[in-house]
Amino acid sequence: MKKLLILPFLFLALFVNAQANYQTALTDALAKMKTANTPEEMQSIANQCSRIANAEPKEWLPNYYAAYTNVSLTFLLKDDDQRDQVLDKAQTFLDRALKLQPKESELYVLQGYLHQARLVVSPMMRGMKYSGLASTALEKAKTLNPNNPRVYFLLGQNAFNTPKMFGGGADVAKPILAKAKEKYAAQKPANALLPNWGESRALALLAKCD
Repeated sequence: MKKLLILPFLFLALFVNAQANYQTALTDALAKMKTANTPEEMQSIANQCSRIANAEPKEWLPNYYAAYTNVSLTFLLKDDDQRDQVLDKAQTFLDRALKLQPKESELYVLQGYLHQARLVVSPMMRGMKYSGLASTALEKAKTLNPNNPRVYFLLGQNAFNTPKMFGGGADVAKPILAKAKEKYAAQKPANALLPNWGESRALALLAKCD
């Protein structure tokens, strides 16, 4: 009888310990990301997050960060085929996360960011398609959480990089980025592992609009 009573507590302890382990590992990876400046450094971090995600298939945050770090890596790579291959890998992790949390705003933000990364590989050939896909994903993210600052940062970035003749430009981007600034100032993540990136880049882009 005592053994039967102990088992639930044992399983709970193992679960809590497993969560603490992946959270510690993710915290370490994100700390390294703050100083990563080379493809090799970012690749190492993306590999670390990918391992965490594969070890925690039922947790959406490890899959989120595996996707996010791989997307971030592509901006440091020069070979277009390699960038697309890394983005394919990022999409796999993002799809896993979306199955786990289909109503999470941050995942649709990341989908929009991934589409923007696809566009950057070949702006002339992919501009119209992936700009539209990015906007669709970001509008979905905004519907799920109108206070998500990354929505407005990436929508503003999309507008800033769209030629005036197609309805974009600095004048269009400025009020969107101003709203991003406002949302970032009000942002209070429930814990340190929840996404909180983009503020410095949003402010830098806003400054370019003036």
